[in-house]
Amino acid sequence: MNALEPRTAAALALLNDPAELAEITRTLAPRADGARRLEAVLTVDGVHCAACVVNIEAALRDAVESVSVNAATRRARLVFLPDSQPLSSLFERIERLGYRPRPVSRDAIGMAEQAGRRVALWRMLVAALCMMQIMMYAVPRYTAAALEMPPDIVRLLTWAEWTLSLPVLVFAAGPFFRNAWKDLRQRRIGMDVPVALGIAVAFISSSAAIARGDGEVWFDSLTMFIAFLLIGRWLESVARERALSGLGDLTARLPQTVERIESDGSTTTLSVRRLVPGDRIRLAAGQTVPADGRVESGRSHANESQLTGESHPIAKQVGDALASGSVLIDAPLLMVVERAPRDSRMQEIADLIASASARKPRLAQLADQWAGPFLVAILLLAAAAWLGWQFIDPHRALAVATAVLVVSCPCALSLATPTALLAASGHLARLGLLARSPQAIESLAQADTFVFDKTGTLSFDRLALASVQMQSHDTPITSASQALGLAAALDADSLHPVAAALRRACEADPQASREVFGLTDLSEQAGQGMSATLTLAGRPRSVRLGRPGFSGPSDQSDEGIILSIDGVSLARFMLDESIRPDAEPTLQALHAAGLRLEILSGDEHPRVAALAARLAVDRFQSRASPQDKLARLIDLQQSGHRVAMVGDGINDAPVLAQAQVSISFATAAPLAQHQADLLILGDRLHSLTEARRLSIRALQVVRQNLFFSVAYNLLSIPLALAGALPPWLAGVGMAASSLVVVLNAMRLAPSSTARPTP
Repeated sequence: MNALEPRTAAALALLNDPAELAEITRTLAPRADGARRLEAVLTVDGVHCAACVVNIEAALRDAVESVSVNAATRRARLVFLPDSQPLSSLFERIERLGYRPRPVSRDAIGMAEQAGRRVALWRMLVAALCMMQIMMYAVPRYTAAALEMPPDIVRLLTWAEWTLSLPVLVFAAGPFFRNAWKDLRQRRIGMDVPVALGIAVAFISSSAAIARGDGEVWFDSLTMFIAFLLIGRWLESVARERALSGLGDLTARLPQTVERIESDGSTTTLSVRRLVPGDRIRLAAGQTVPADGRVESGRSHANESQLTGESHPIAKQVGDALASGSVLIDAPLLMVVERAPRDSRMQEIADLIASASARKPRLAQLADQWAGPFLVAILLLAAAAWLGWQFIDPHRALAVATAVLVVSCPCALSLATPTALLAASGHLARLGLLARSPQAIESLAQADTFVFDKTGTLSFDRLALASVQMQSHDTPITSASQALGLAAALDADSLHPVAAALRRACEADPQASREVFGLTDLSEQAGQGMSATLTLAGRPRSVRLGRPGFSGPSDQSDEGIILSIDGVSLARFMLDESIRPDAEPTLQALHAAGLRLEILSGDEHPRVAALAARLAVDRFQSRASPQDKLARLIDLQQSGHRVAMVGDGINDAPVLAQAQVSISFATAAPLAQHQADLLILGDRLHSLTEARRLSIRALQVVRQNLFFSVAYNLLSIPLALAGALPPWLAGVGMAASSLVVVLNAMRLAPSSTARPTP
């Protein structure tokens, strides 16, 4: 192998620096033996077909835990052990194959891609201009006999065509030859091998015909083929960027600099990357929040649609959390940074998106596996065509073989599935639902049963006051608001969920106030409630708040929380879980679509039954342990159902892992997030209905793309073998086949006016 250039080797060595690794990789859970695991997502320049994918994955497979290269996005996802296999060595392996890897998180990527697009545009323009000029010489040459043109003029026109084809061959077609040579040097066959071979054969045979003064020249067909192929690849790249626009780098929306307030009150402008927890920064109206933190002073509204898909502005005041990536709308704020930008929620989402864009669905993996044998078969078929036409029409043998070489295209087949699913993933990201793998879109479309956890999924994991039932009592406390104020005063320092619910209800009731009650001897009995001494009408009274039997007579109903004075019930507080406001319409929409719905919950039967009745879910199971949930899921799958599981707790992790497609919230327990295929970025369920509709459309587009790709090759290759396709038209067909599947996938991409469903 050739040694790397010193400049490249020095640059690779920087990748082992811990600070650099922290910027371009994501830390994963360690292995069972304690070894560190990192994930890196790379943009790999030079990847243009399924054969490239197979070669890169084969070169890295023995050095990493897992590797996945996506030809549609030109991204590679590596999971590796930095202590045994440094990132620089992995980069070096890719470089030695002739590709150029770059971390997706670096700012220089955008600049490099723009430079690459400019060069590609120049190549396309040179090929198109030379093609048009050559056609101006070719047309008179074809009609020379009718025009009675002298032979020396015809020969002069032919040499002019040869001269104009040189810049097309050397500059415009340069990438085809470089990629083909790179493939052959590595003893592999990529898509550019037959393309470069066809171009070389056409040019050499045409040049030989000029030198002999006899034979057919194809400089017009040659330059037309190159021009159309470059135009097709250019349009394909533009369409692919458009289709995948929803999976762009979210962190690009963050400001580059911020204004930090120093301890002496002065301000300093510094890079966002230098922010650390504890920094105080000033944010202007209209500015994007650069890091996760809390409001220190001021009031404003924030648009968090980039994070949650929720389009409605959210009020922010002192103490409220501010998420990186949200945008202040109507007023400035001072905030305190709680997490550095690279540890923010926005960066976590961006990392997940980058990882998802590098993964491949099963159908794409199958297409990649067949790409290499397909290309070998095409080369053999072209050789057989040349040999066969020697007996039919030797003058056309070379043209037919060239057409066979250039018309075949496994690129369309390898792009058919990943481009459509990634376009759908981008659309979902705009709607507030992140697909961690493109395969999740396919699985969601095929699901016929949705199973929901209850607490934290269909309902919020906190209690809410449903009603206050007052009892007749000889005290000045006669209204529900007064009773609520007393209960909140008793629970002022308690951490119990019931206490928190009563305090929230008191704060929401303008008639209730806990400040007017003077309580002494306050104490809490674990699992029972609160007790204290309350002075009313100048005399001390015993007051209790808690379960029936502790704060009230033992023969009372076991429902609600009792507030009593001197052992006599004053008020009963009925608490209930807060059902997500969009849970009912979401389940109604899923049921209307013909899906089977179930609830699996570890909660008590009355609560689960009440929720199931309210949501019109016929099948539910209460008091279900994680083992019970898993058993029910397996039973559904063995009955032939394809299950989508929606849950958020640690106890939901086993069923999330078992389901064909699993869905959780970005705020759920880390273990549940890790097992989920799709993450809901906000706290709304409504994105599930749109996600299912979009996933069905995506699967339809995938099938259309696969049908077109197979039909194109089944039709075009026989036509080329029959001599019905000239080389230039074969080139047009090859470029158009890839472009068609990408344009079809682009129908799934989010429009610029796309907004989350309210």
